[in-house]
Amino acid sequence: MIERYSRKEMSRIWEPENRFRKWLEIEVLACEAWAKLGKIPQKALNTIKAIENAFGIHPTIQTVKLRKLMELSQVIHSHALHLYFLSMPDFYGINDDLDFIKKHPSEASAAIKNREFALKILEVVGGRAIHPIATEVGGFKVLPTKKALQSVLDLYKEAIQSAQKLVKFAAKLNFPKFERKMEFASLWDNKEYAIYDGQVKFLSGKKFDAKNYGKVVDEYQLLSLAAKRANYLGKSFMNGALARLNINHSKLSKEAGRVVKDLKLKFPIYNTFKNVLAQAIELVHATEISGQLLEDLVKTLKPEESLGKKLGLIASGNPKNKTVVGYSLMEAPRGILYDMLEIDRDGTITRADIITPTVQFLNNIEEDLKVYLPNLKQLDQKTRNQKIKTLIRAYDPCISCATH
Repeated sequence: MIERYSRKEMSRIWEPENRFRKWLEIEVLACEAWAKLGKIPQKALNTIKAIENAFGIHPTIQTVKLRKLMELSQVIHSHALHLYFLSMPDFYGINDDLDFIKKHPSEASAAIKNREFALKILEVVGGRAIHPIATEVGGFKVLPTKKALQSVLDLYKEAIQSAQKLVKFAAKLNFPKFERKMEFASLWDNKEYAIYDGQVKFLSGKKFDAKNYGKVVDEYQLLSLAAKRANYLGKSFMNGALARLNINHSKLSKEAGRVVKDLKLKFPIYNTFKNVLAQAIELVHATEISGQLLEDLVKTLKPEESLGKKLGLIASGNPKNKTVVGYSLMEAPRGILYDMLEIDRDGTITRADIITPTVQFLNNIEEDLKVYLPNLKQLDQKTRNQKIKTLIRAYDPCISCATH
């Protein structure tokens, strides 16, 4: 604008700084929306664990309980969204989720209640529901209050009833008759249904810790494609809910175990369409374990200073004063998440690797399609496309993860 003909207030509207600020606001809002859909990770717990591993920091039992609660809430949030609003409509041949909601309103309400329970956990424990800010290396910047935890626990009864309603709904889906023998991988722990920590166990029997997982999984990228992919021993494998259920079903919570018994499921399950059913069972499990953790923390939570603060950790700091490498494994809702960080003596990250769940099961989707597609030859193009979409979506792929 011409300076002599404009006021300062008006000129500022058109200044480059204001334009860039508006662009940033739009980008932030878009990222927050994607985070609500589960397409952008809401937390960096796995990276925090890798840094702790590098520095030899061992968080307290209370910190681990709170982190597990956050991780379980992400499973609840992501599964409820994917199950009801993305994948289930495919099995009914419905493309518009609004039509699906109109036909099944009570189940829609159950999914929403589950997500609200999960978001409330993140808000109370993580500081806010989207992009939690309370976590840090060695603990939490700010701890939740017992009163706030009790307010979440008050929602538990309705949340577990909603999860049970959704798993019954999922069990009624007409799953295609499809099986292909394959490898599965998930976190594994002797004592519990592993989500937060543990070794990776392959269904064929081998186990690997975080330090060695990046060596046995071959992550690569074809020059002609944007997405990365990975193999184990030269072959595809599946991770995620179905893999976890196949490997850890004996360690499910009481209510989730009852669902497995009532459905008379036999393991391993090789029908990958049933990843949707596995997510529904995990929804019950994650909700029930979250309730147990909340009940425990309401009674036992105590004031606790973060180990990071005690050690005086700052950005670009390295208490070891030498180059160190840290590794971490965690189960994201879609599957195993691997982090590796190399940090020099000055605290600068000089090397890093992240292997996301979608990268690991992308090849497995293609192997499934090779077997499944010949069965669809007699169908018309529209129906065939619907069947293909249903299989792919059952895996719950995240495109942004595949191209990280």
